[in-house]
Amino acid sequence: MDTTLRQPKFESLPAQDPAAEAHHRIANSLTLLVSMVRMKATSIARQPDPPSTAEVRLLLDGIGARINTIAHLHRLLSHAPFEGETELLPHLKEVTDALVSALASPEQQVQVIHSGQGAMVRTRQVQPLVLILCEVFINAMKYARPDGGQVILCVECGPGVDGRLRVSVSDNGGGLPDGLDPRTASGLGFRVMRSLAAEIDAELHFESSPRGFGVHLALPVRRN
Repeated sequence: MDTTLRQPKFESLPAQDPAAEAHHRIANSLTLLVSMVRMKATSIARQPDPPSTAEVRLLLDGIGARINTIAHLHRLLSHAPFEGETELLPHLKEVTDALVSALASPEQQVQVIHSGQGAMVRTRQVQPLVLILCEVFINAMKYARPDGGQVILCVECGPGVDGRLRVSVSDNGGGLPDGLDPRTASGLGFRVMRSLAAEIDAELHFESSPRGFGVHLALPVRRN
């Protein structure tokens, strides 16, 4: 089985055909999702023991959350020009609401806190940014609060002092295990985040401490 992470290139289609561009976006996202599911299936098949019921539930919830995120993105961006610009903050809020609905349960409550200010981004950057956010949410649900406490996710966006757009997502967990370097880790979530960040030339920084884990992105300034 081919386990290569297939992150498609975000190539634009003729500007006079917005419907074709919208379909092109969702095709890219679904290609990535299929690759991720195949890689996860291969990983499970190599485990010495079968996954527990809880692990299977988390796996299916994660797949469902990714599909739901892609559907929301397709609806939100279907009328936006691929090479145009759009306000990022409303997209982050709507998609995070959908992720909470998909991932929260009576046993695992989730709260999202938004801060920062609105910022314009290229439409083609929204999809990778939101898919990275989705991976952070899924990882937080798996690992942030194994004690069953409420998961609190803080989402912030706005221009930095250098003019670049800054997007950060952090949780209230206990941070990463000792010795795990997210810059080189082979886990599917980290690989997806690194691939998506590279696709939009975003600088990706990870921060881990006993107070939680954070993912920070800095997007280059658009040059006219």
